[in-house]
Amino acid sequence: MNTLQAFLIISGLISTSAQGVQEDHDISSSWRGWDDYHVIMWSTGQPKELSLWFERLKQMECTGEECYRGRDAAPFVENGMEFYVENLVPQLAYLHSRRKLYDEDFEGYTSTREKRFLIRKPCLHDPGFWGEIKGSLQELVQPYVVHQPLLYNLQDELSIGSFASPMDYCFSDETLNTFREWLQGQYGSLEALNQEWETHFVSWDAVLPMTTYEIKARERDALQADRLENYAPWADHRAFMDLAFAQTLDRLRGFIRELDPTTPVGIEGTQMPSCWGGYDLWQLSKVIDWIEPYDIANSREMFRSFLPSTAPIVGTVFGSDFQRIRRNLWWLALHGDRGCIIWDDEKSRCIEKTEEGMPITERGEGLAPIFAELRSVAPILFDLERVDDRIAIHYSQASIRAHWMFESRQDGDTWPRRFSSYESEHSRFARVRDSFVRVVEDLGLQYNFVSYEQIEDGELLDGGYKVLLLPQSVAMSSKECEQIEAFVRAGGVVIADNMTATMDEHCKRLPEGQLDALFGIQRSDVRWHGEPTGEALRSFAGGEPLHIYESDIRLTTGTGYKEGASDAISITENYVGKGRAVYLNLDMHDYGKHRLTPPRGNDYRELFHRLLAESGVTASVQVLGAASDQPVACVEVWRYHGDDADYVAIMRNPEFDASSLAGYPDNSKLEKSVRVQVFFPQQARIRDVRTGDTFGVTDRVTVELDPWSPAILELSERR
Repeated sequence: MNTLQAFLIISGLISTSAQGVQEDHDISSSWRGWDDYHVIMWSTGQPKELSLWFERLKQMECTGEECYRGRDAAPFVENGMEFYVENLVPQLAYLHSRRKLYDEDFEGYTSTREKRFLIRKPCLHDPGFWGEIKGSLQELVQPYVVHQPLLYNLQDELSIGSFASPMDYCFSDETLNTFREWLQGQYGSLEALNQEWETHFVSWDAVLPMTTYEIKARERDALQADRLENYAPWADHRAFMDLAFAQTLDRLRGFIRELDPTTPVGIEGTQMPSCWGGYDLWQLSKVIDWIEPYDIANSREMFRSFLPSTAPIVGTVFGSDFQRIRRNLWWLALHGDRGCIIWDDEKSRCIEKTEEGMPITERGEGLAPIFAELRSVAPILFDLERVDDRIAIHYSQASIRAHWMFESRQDGDTWPRRFSSYESEHSRFARVRDSFVRVVEDLGLQYNFVSYEQIEDGELLDGGYKVLLLPQSVAMSSKECEQIEAFVRAGGVVIADNMTATMDEHCKRLPEGQLDALFGIQRSDVRWHGEPTGEALRSFAGGEPLHIYESDIRLTTGTGYKEGASDAISITENYVGKGRAVYLNLDMHDYGKHRLTPPRGNDYRELFHRLLAESGVTASVQVLGAASDQPVACVEVWRYHGDDADYVAIMRNPEFDASSLAGYPDNSKLEKSVRVQVFFPQQARIRDVRTGDTFGVTDRVTVELDPWSPAILELSERR
C-alpha cells in the first residue's frame, strides 16, 4: 500500500475491503461467462408476452438482456437468458429526474458566479451519502447474486457533473477539507504550495482552489502583462476531483464485491478523456472490471491499453446501417471487445414487442447475421496474446487540463457552454493525439497508451518499449521527465512534437522546457499558440505539406533540419547515451483528416516510417496493393500469438466520427473493395477463419479486402 492509498483509506474515500478485492482481481485469469461473445439487448418498454420475447431474442442471436435495478431476474434464468444489472447508483449521474438538480446549479453558478452553487448533489465526500449508500446498494444487489449475472453496472453516462461539460464541482466543506489534506500530501508544506500556486494563504484551513472564472481572470492578467500562465490552483482541484470520482467507484465496487466477488463491476456510457466530469481514463481504468465506452477521442484505445486483456469491453449498436455496424463491431472486436449492447427503443425497434406475435423487424433481421458471425468467430481471439511493436503513446491528464485552458481562451466568459459534444468535435489537442495514433496504425504497427503514472513508475524500461511518442505533452512532472531521459540513455527513442514539458504537472508554465536539453534545443518562447507559426515545407512524398509549428526553436547539442528562407528548424535529433531524442517542430493536427483522402497524408506517413525504421521499428506484416505493389492507405494490422497458431487480421481503418468533425471528408475513398497482397515474415499454413478460404503453405496471400469486414488469417504449422 502506498502513501496515497493509506491517506485515502484514512480519509474514508476508499475502503480497505475494496483495496483487497482489487488485488484479488489482478490475479484473476478471466471472468465467468465471458469466454463467449455476448449480444445484449437494451430495450425500452414491456414485451406483450415475456416467454415469446426471450424466444425472439434468441432468434436474433442475443445472449442476454439488461435487467434494470429492482427487476426480478428469475425470468431470465427460467428462459435460459443471461442478464446484467443496470444503473445501481443513479447518484453518479444527473440523468432523468436528477437533471433538474444540475441545471439549477449550472444556471445559478453561471449567472451569479457564487460558489454556493458548486456543491455536488450528493457530494462525493458527504458522510451522509456514504452512510446510506452501502446498505441500499447491497440490498439491491443481494437478490441477483444467486442468479450469477454477467455484469453489475454502477451507472450509465455517469459524471461528476454533466458528462464532460465544464462545471466546477465540488466546493462543499467536506470536499474542501479532504482536498486540503490531499494537498498537504502533495506539497508537504504551506510554503511550497504558496510558491507553486503563487498565493499567500496563511493557514491550510484558508486554502481555496480557484474556480474556472477565477483562473480565467488570472490567465487574462498574465497574458496582458506578458507573464507566464499558472493554472495550478485550478488544475490541482481538477486532479483531486478526478481522483475522488475514481475512488468513489472503487469504494462502491467494494460494497458489491463483499456479496459477489466473481461478477465484474463497471460502468457504461463513458466520455472522452477530459479535465471535466472525472474523466481521467487512467484513474478510471484502475477501479472498474468492465466498461461500455463511447469511443470518443481515442478513449477506446486508452481503455484497451489500461485494462487487463480479460476485462469485458462492449460497444453499443445504434441505427440500421448494417454495413457500417458490421465494420464498427468487427473493428471493436479486433481491439478486444467481448460483446455489444443493442439500443432498442420506440424509434428503432428490433422486435415489435407490443404487437401481436411480436415479429422481428427489418432492423432485427439485418442485425442477426452480423451477430451470428461475431459470436462464431470473435471468441477465437479471446485467449490469444495481442502482439504490439513496443511503441508507447503518452497519456497525459495534466496536458489535457492545460490544453482545455488554452483552447477555451477563444470562448471568453462563454466557456461554460463548451459542452461535451462541442469539445469532442473541436478539440485541437484531441486531433493532434489522434494523428499520432493514426499514423502508427497506417504503418501497420501497434502501440499502447502509457499513462503519466506508469511512466513515473518506470514502465518504459520495465515494459521493454522501444519508442515513446509525446503528442503535444505540454504538462509533465519532473519525475516523468527523469524517467524519459533514463529511457533514452538506456537506448530508447522519444519523438515529440510541440511545447513539450513546458509546464509542470500542476499546469504552471516554466521558463523553458524540462526536456529541452534532452532534445538539444533552446526556445525563446514557451507559450501556446493554436496554429503553426512557421512556413510550409515542400512536399517530399506527394501529400499535403507539413508546417513548422514554432518558429523560434534553436539548436544547442541537437542536429537540426531546416528548409526555406527562414532559420526555423523543422526536425531536431539528439543522441543521448545509447538512445535518441527527436523533436518534430511540425504541426500534426491535420493528419487524421488528410489520411482519408489519399495521397494527402503521404508526407506525414513517410516521415514517421523513416523515424520509426531508424529506431528499429518496422511492420512485420506488409499489406500492398495487388496491382500497384504500394502500401494500401488506411489499413490496420493486428497480430496475435496463440499456443498452436498465430493470427493476423487486416481491415480498413476509417474515421468513424468523420461526419461530426469540422472540416473532415467522409469515408467514401475507403469504402470500396481492394485486392491486396499480404506478406508475412515466415511461411505457414494459412486460412481465413472468417470466410473459410485456405491458401496452403506460403509467406504471402492475395485477398479481396472489403470495406466492412476484416480478413482474419490463421498461421499454423509455422516454418
